[in-house]
Amino acid sequence: MSTETPPPTPAEIRGLIREWRRGHVTAPWGEVLYQAYLALLTVLIYGSGLVSAVVNAGQAVEGCTTGPCVGTRAAGPVLLVLIWLALGAAALRLLGPLMASPATSALVLSTPVDRGRWLGRQYATVLTLGALAAAVPALLAAVTAGWPLLTGGALALAAALLAPATYAAGTVAQARPGSASRMVGPVTALVALAAVAAVAAGVTARLTPPADARWWLVPAVLAPVTAGAAVLARRRLGDLRRRDLTRGHGLANGLSGALAGMDTALAYDVVLQHTSSQRAVVRARRLRGPRGPLALVTADLVRLRRAPLRVLAPTAAVVPAYALAEAGAGALVVPVMVVLGFGAAIPLGAGLRVLSRSSSLARLLGTSSWQLRLGALVVPTVLLMAYGLGCLWALPHPLLAPAIGLGALATLTRWLVAPPPDYASAMVSTPMGAMPVSLFGNAVRGFDIAGLVSIPALFAPDALGATVSMAISVVTLGVLLGRR
Repeated sequence: MSTETPPPTPAEIRGLIREWRRGHVTAPWGEVLYQAYLALLTVLIYGSGLVSAVVNAGQAVEGCTTGPCVGTRAAGPVLLVLIWLALGAAALRLLGPLMASPATSALVLSTPVDRGRWLGRQYATVLTLGALAAAVPALLAAVTAGWPLLTGGALALAAALLAPATYAAGTVAQARPGSASRMVGPVTALVALAAVAAVAAGVTARLTPPADARWWLVPAVLAPVTAGAAVLARRRLGDLRRRDLTRGHGLANGLSGALAGMDTALAYDVVLQHTSSQRAVVRARRLRGPRGPLALVTADLVRLRRAPLRVLAPTAAVVPAYALAEAGAGALVVPVMVVLGFGAAIPLGAGLRVLSRSSSLARLLGTSSWQLRLGALVVPTVLLMAYGLGCLWALPHPLLAPAIGLGALATLTRWLVAPPPDYASAMVSTPMGAMPVSLFGNAVRGFDIAGLVSIPALFAPDALGATVSMAISVVTLGVLLGRR
């Protein structure tokens, strides 16, 4: 007769946790009702704003009568779904489809408890939420673009099937890093980029909103594929390693702390540290070449040699300029491309970011701060000017191309060199407690310069507007580089 005690099931452990929590509840019913009221009020306010935005967008697109504009509007919902899936796959690659806290890893996952059954509830929850998060924007985009409700429902259902399939593939890749599922992120990104390139090439110029019921064949074909991927991923949950589950949880905690302070640059530092720790080992290289501030140029070139894919981001970001021009965006191409160039060039500014946040390191290099910052901006300047010139044929005037490059550079510099919030300054009382005034500027840091350099080009998309925009960018760069 065996005397071994069988391990508890996940349901029993959750029951014990639930019973303990209910026995230690301290929130009064009044507080619970107040939080429920706030949640309901938030849903009503943002829901009404969303409905108003959809109605206004629908009225705006009704004025779209030219062939390319109508075709781009018809293809817009599909583009949105593909871009949404690519962003979701990137988030899965960064955070991991499933995560567990260090306490759960140490107290539960280290025991003989069935790991697959324990993670099954989280897997099913995220799978369902992912389907809803893809279906709702797809349906809203289809209605806004003038699609019939029949085909709009088919697109929403297809998006609701593609999102779980992407999530399931990411889960399999987390459990089996060597499997083909690890390519789900690059594949979705390439598909989205190809769709934007098709719009830029005029392939969608003659499209009209689909009204054929045969579009329902698409979700009918996707349904068994999604079901198979979901079942396969569910069977792989038991193969997940504890370190992979806790790594994503640690990154999520770091991001939440940085974003709570509205410091997006600090959030990027957290992501950079996470990705660098995954790379684990690099080969140290002694810098050969010029000394002084120009040595920072050599260091940036070494970084590009280690991660050459960083150059592809500004290259790929040129494609939306021609898609916007094909849709008849006109001068609106300028602010959009300034923001896209800024986002694509963030990985190129690692050297400037380190010098800005580590003043002691800057003093050790033995030269003035503006010279160091100027040396760290050489490589980003070259690539962003090439990026701006790549948008040349999509702009109303040729001088707007260097204006975009300089505007993106000024935006990037503002985002990288801005000091952290000064908690010794004046405080403002908020529902979250006392907060420094400078903290509120962190949320729009970088975007304020993007708007500033884009205003002249919006009002005067000619040589004068481009010249004023470039002058503002140069003055901004001079102020940012010369500030102590």
